[in-house]
This record gives sequence, C-alpha cells and structure tokens, in this order.
Amino acid sequence: MDIITIPDMGDFATNAYIVSSGNIAVLIDAPCYPDIIMDRLGELKLEAILLTHGHVDHISAAGELKEKTGCKVYISHEDEPMLRSSKLCRADYFSVPFYPCKGAECFSDGDELIFGDMTFKVVSTKGHTYGSVSFIIDDVIFSGDTLFAGSIGRVDIGGSTFGDIISSIDKLYKLADGKNMRVFSGHGPVTDLYSELIENPYLGALRGQ
Repeated sequence: MDIITIPDMGDFATNAYIVSSGNIAVLIDAPCYPDIIMDRLGELKLEAILLTHGHVDHISAAGELKEKTGCKVYISHEDEPMLRSSKLCRADYFSVPFYPCKGAECFSDGDELIFGDMTFKVVSTKGHTYGSVSFIIDDVIFSGDTLFAGSIGRVDIGGSTFGDIISSIDKLYKLADGKNMRVFSGHGPVTDLYSELIENPYLGALRGQ
C-alpha cells in the first residue's frame, strides 16, 4: 500500500490522500482543485472517494472527480445531505463556492469497504460533525477532522460536544488495542497515536486509562 499526501489545499489548508495498491487508488477526502488531484493520480485508476465528513473543504472536488473518473463517492448517512446543500456543508457560513455531488453511497459504523486488496474499516467518530468517520487500513488511521497533531476537531460548526469527540478519539485508541498507528489528519502533519497520547493537550482524560 502506498500513500500520496496532497497537503494544504485551498483556503482551509485541507489534506487529501491517495491510497493505492497496484493500479487501484482510493482518495480520502476531496478538497478543491480536482485538476491537481487528477494530476497526482497519474495512471492510477480512481475507484472511490471516501469522505471523512461533509464540510465544504473536504467535499468540493468530489462531484467533478466522480464525473471525470466514474468513481464512487462514499459518505456517512448523517452527512450525506451536506453534499447537496451549501448551508449544511457550511459553504454559506464561510462564504465559499459550493459544488454539489449527487449519487453518493452511504456507509455505517463498522462497514468494511474493499477495493482490490485494500480494506478500509469505517469507524464512526462523531464530534466534528454528527456523521464524521475515520478510516482504518493496516496500521494507518485517516482521522479527518477528529484528531490532529496537537489538537482535535472543532465541535462548534455543526458538530456535537467536546465529550463526544473525546469519546470518539478514545474509541480509536481502543480499536488500536495498544498498537501505535500512524494518523493522517484532515489538516496538518502526520502524527501517531502514541505521540498524541503523550503530547496532545486535549487528551488529558485519556492519559490515565
């Protein structure tokens, strides 16, 4: 499995990740600039776009990429309406353009999405939005806007509560079962579970467990 990071895209400095094995690729989140994403794909065949949540800075390129490549787009049931509403995805709130995406397929907590020899486990990580998810494959977590290097996602723009997002992060640690997994976030650098448990100022409640 190979991971290509496309960092700091657009005004929100959003990350996208191309995960590939052989010639099959999966895109984690679809920020702005679909042409840049297509260029980074090269000869890889884009099978799917997996969206960690429905905020505008993570979905803007999904519709165009779906049309260009014929790939499928996946999102949680709770966040799917955001793909069709400039208000719900917060494009109106931030006064940024909105590009809808129709025909997405929905997943649920615990689902496994298989593309070639890659299997992505869907983990509901409610907090930043009600339908936020993380994806786990091998020793990697794609955490979206749930867990960052040194921080956590906001819960004041359509999310739930601080307690919810901390519970979701705790869930990731329990699923890791003591393994130090790499964490690829929706914004910022790559980190890992051990480093965040030691250094992240928001995870104090988890350190004594």
